Formats: sequence, C-alpha cells, structure tokens
Amino acid sequence: MKIVRESARETPVVGEFDLCVIGGSCTGVFAAVRAARLGLSVAIVEQSLLLGGVATLAQVNEWHSLYDTAGMQIIGGLTVEVLDNLRHRGLVIESEREGRGLCATFNSAELALDLDRLVMENGIRIFLRASCVAAIREGGRVAAAIIEDKSGRRAIAARFFIDASGDGDLLRQAGFGAWKSESLQPVNYQMLAAGLDRVMEKTGQDIWEQVKHRAADYGYPADNAVPWINRFPAPADLRNIYGPRLNGYDAADADQLTAAALEGRRCLRALLDMIRAGPDPGVAAVSLAHALGVRETWHARCMHRLRAGELMAGVAFPDAIAQGTYPVDVHSPEGTVLRFLDGREQCIGRDGIAVWRRWRDETAESPRCYHLPYRSLVPEFAENLLVAGRLIDADREAFGGVRVMVNMNQTGEAVGTAAYLALREECAASEVPIAQLRRMMVDGGSLLSIGDA
Repeated sequence: MKIVRESARETPVVGEFDLCVIGGSCTGVFAAVRAARLGLSVAIVEQSLLLGGVATLAQVNEWHSLYDTAGMQIIGGLTVEVLDNLRHRGLVIESEREGRGLCATFNSAELALDLDRLVMENGIRIFLRASCVAAIREGGRVAAAIIEDKSGRRAIAARFFIDASGDGDLLRQAGFGAWKSESLQPVNYQMLAAGLDRVMEKTGQDIWEQVKHRAADYGYPADNAVPWINRFPAPADLRNIYGPRLNGYDAADADQLTAAALEGRRCLRALLDMIRAGPDPGVAAVSLAHALGVRETWHARCMHRLRAGELMAGVAFPDAIAQGTYPVDVHSPEGTVLRFLDGREQCIGRDGIAVWRRWRDETAESPRCYHLPYRSLVPEFAENLLVAGRLIDADREAFGGVRVMVNMNQTGEAVGTAAYLALREECAASEVPIAQLRRMMVDGGSLLSIGDA
C-alpha cells in the first residue's frame, strides 16, 4: 500500500472539561446527562448531525420491555423519562410481543428533538459532525481526544472519558484492548414508507405474503430477508420498514459499511417495486435511515467478560448496574435463535418460519431478570476511561441479549455516574465504590433490584 507522509502538527485545544463522552447515541447522551446533573462539565462528540444513534439515525424505533417476567418494572431512569415525554405528545405505541413483554414503538425524529432538549438543558457542550481520530495517552490515563470536524483538527482535554461510540473510536485510538467475535451479527437498513396501511386495509393480507413470489425477479434476497413492517407514531399513513438481515459485513470497516448501506437501500427499493408491481402502485419511500442498524462490531477488553451462563442464570453480581429480560437473540446466516429466560427458545429459519422448543427443562426455576456488572464496562489498565453501550465485554450469546437499547441505555447512566464518583473520590475507574455508585444511580431514577441499593 502506498503511503503519504504528513508533517508534525500542533493541535489547538478547543475545550477542557470534567468529562468527555465519545458517541452521541442515547447511551452516550444518558451518560452525559447523568454526569452533568451531578455537577460535571461535559462534552459530547457525535459523528452525525443528530443525537440518538441507532434509535434515531438508523430509525430502529422500538424499545423493549422495562419489566421482569413477573410484571415488575426493573428499568427506570432516563429511558422512562424520555418515553414519558414522548407519550405525553402521543408519540408512543405500546404493544405486547410474545415472550418479550410490553414494548414501546416511538417516533424516532421526535426522540432526536427530545435528546437535543436534554443536552441543552443540562449545559452540555455538543460537537456534531465530529469524529474521534486520535488520542493522547499518558500511562493508564487519556489526556485528550483528538477530533476532526468542519473546523479542522482539534483536541478536547478532560479529566475523565467515556467511549460510547459503539466501535471503540477512543478506546482503540488510545491503545486499550479490544476484540471482535469471529462471526459478527448482521446489520439492517431501514426506511419510512407511505401507503402501506392503505395496502393492508385494501387486501387484508400481510404485505410480504403478497409480494414474496416476486423476490427473485427484483433481486430481493431469499434468505434472512422477511421485512419487518412496523407502525410509526405519526398522523399519517407511514410504516417503518426494517430491511433484510445483511450478513457478512463489518460495520467498523469503512468500505464494508459503505457496501452494506448501498445493498440495504437497493433491497428496500426492490421491495417497494415489488409492492408497486402488485398490490398498490402508489407506495413510496419518505425517509431513508442515515445510519445502519448495527448490532455488533468491537468489544472492549474489560475486567470481566459477561458470559451467557451468568446472564441466563440471573447471576446476582455485587456490582450490578443494569438489568433486563430481552432474550438472547443471535442472528446468523443460518437464521435467528431467541432464547428466553422462561426456558423457551424460538428458532427462525432463513425462510422466516419459526419453531418453538425448550432449552431449559420446564421444571427448572427461571430467573425473573438478568443483570449486567460494572466490571464489564471497565477497560483493562484504563484509569480514567469507561465504555458504554455495545462496547460492553460480553461473549457472543450474552451480547445477543444485552445489546438492545433499553439495556445499553442503563450502561450509559451507570458510567456517567461512575465518572462523577471517580473524580470526586480521586480514584481510578476500577476503584469506584460500588455501593455508592448503586445508591447514586437509584437516587437518579435507576431501578436496581439487588441488595440494599
């Protein structure tokens, strides 16, 4: 590979903060807000123009159950605060999903507006269209994040950092450990389309069943490709279409990300043409996602790797900072397997046909929820850096369960609170007093069901 040589440069420091959060997903925003509410000066670096990550940019507009399997609420905090604000405006549709409890479908554009409000109300400095491209590391500490945005190359100095980028943009640039699964979960691409309600009302049939016989003619994939056509909370005939699962792409690689986005858009255009050729010529795309729905890329090497056995046994970690019930959900070229806490398992083939069976004996006791430990967010050898979101250190199966947004949102709130405590106590990330962390999270609205928190 040919190279070019760049001369050494001096990079201006654009700001000095108590905390810098890389990544403006809901996870990153919630980390920043919790820290700011505790009194820290905070900056967020986001590579796109909108906050919210997958929930807004990728139009993945569903948050899963906030309740355990017995119906007790186990997730609170900023997830509930944001959903309540959207509900007040009539922008949430709630529905029961088999095995997954009560799920909330929200208006992703309005969520982005609400995240703007949260960040501005809490005095957080926002850097949009900004990418973390380098880091200044001094021993186990990160001294500065180097960003590039429309104003050029700049440095952000901070006493503490959180990487909520999903791909480990700061973690890896600073030289801390990261790893990838040998088989990454697939990506999706979404769009809003108009006219689909009209089609369903006119025919009374599932749209995919009406058009799938045309798939080969239009180049729509045959395997792992049944589209999800979800309602969208808005006063219009709009549906959010989740495109086929695109296997074999690494979204942390720039060229593969580009290829996946182009293939995702091609597939959705083909799907619309299949509908226009049959049930209704009047359907049309309204809005395309500005990001891929990415399930998995890099994981941080942390003090503890969460294992599927620990998760599905409901292990009561002493440093638990989040909890959930979403099933272990592993997508692959062979299909999808969903393993539920109650011992059931749903296997969805490449053709979309689902078969139910059991993975745990029916007589065995099942936990009501599972728990995520703080240690799985603390990178090895890092003193003033924590990770949040899908950078969590978890094996393939455990990650398949914890990766959904209602769980990852909680990790953001946990590390935002931990950053405050580490600075207050003048200790490393690994030495944050867990009892105080859990108490402070509960005081801020989180729901933790273990111990005395």
